[in-house]
Amino acid sequence: MSEEIIKLDKINVTFEQKNKRIDAVKEVTLHVNKGDIYGVVGYSGAGKSTLVRVINLLQLPTSGRVEIGGAVLYQKDEQTENIIDTKTLREKRRKIGMIFQHFNLLNEQTIIQNVAFALKHSGLKEKEIQEKAQNLLNLVGLDGRENSYPVQLSGGQQQRVAIARALANDPEILISDEATSALDPKNTIQILDLLKDLNAKLGLTVVLITHEMDAVKRIANKVAVMDSGEIVERGDLLQIFTNAKEKITREFIGGSAKAIATLQDYQLAKLQQDEQIFQLTYSDKNVSEPILIRLYKDFGVEANIIYSNIEVLRGTPVGTLFVIIKGSLENQKQALEYLKSQRIIITKISEQTLVEGGSAK
Repeated sequence: MSEEIIKLDKINVTFEQKNKRIDAVKEVTLHVNKGDIYGVVGYSGAGKSTLVRVINLLQLPTSGRVEIGGAVLYQKDEQTENIIDTKTLREKRRKIGMIFQHFNLLNEQTIIQNVAFALKHSGLKEKEIQEKAQNLLNLVGLDGRENSYPVQLSGGQQQRVAIARALANDPEILISDEATSALDPKNTIQILDLLKDLNAKLGLTVVLITHEMDAVKRIANKVAVMDSGEIVERGDLLQIFTNAKEKITREFIGGSAKAIATLQDYQLAKLQQDEQIFQLTYSDKNVSEPILIRLYKDFGVEANIIYSNIEVLRGTPVGTLFVIIKGSLENQKQALEYLKSQRIIITKISEQTLVEGGSAK
């Protein structure tokens, strides 16, 4: 069983503003295994950034339990209120690096000085600090730019400096809070790939806070979807993308949204009595199998494709088909049973599905 390095249990964060109570995080439990790249996705205001700041107690919860690397940093319920002492908390925070949308670099200092600044209280000698800062810049692909100033770098390069700085104290956890939101698509991909590479090379546990599901798709292995301060759905990447339960999750996935837009052109009421529309979601070996041909040859059922899409998630092809199935009800039943036996997820599309803008549950 994998070691859980982050354990947030029943976390609540409440703010009082102008006699108004705001429940930013509501009873959230989130456990992250060592070595995970865990994506937390949600729209602006969903509470994801507030939640992630609880990990190192930059945001103190109203109630709940925070355990990091086996140490309880905070616990508060009706009977108990405990918080770790300041000195120990400071030591724990050194093992949690953070990068943000805004790079927060010191513009009057070179990039090697920016990284070295994070090592000011490390106990290392000046020569050792310089060597470590240089090694970190090399690690993030900025060798040869150590004497440049932030203004001389692109946005992607500045974020690399911020990552090097976040790695200065050899953290076990790296929190990325919308770190690619200010970058263009090319730099976004490069920074995400760098985070994935650091996860593999250093054994870093990465918590990726984002409103962009494409970022999660590219590097995460686990996903949690937040809405109005709550986690509404969670699971491994393939599970979420092949069998999303919640409407908001399907909105983030996007492929289904494109399909639904296509389906809007079809009036389900005009389907013949022997026709139905289904969404088929499949992965692994089924991607390359002639599924629809088998339906016709073995069950006498025609399947006409309305929409199709295949993408690769963490090395696994995942496909989505929206098809009109035509044939007798008995033949359709047999065909659907065959599809289920092939580990294909089947969702019947109804008028209500199209009204809601997502797949039926």
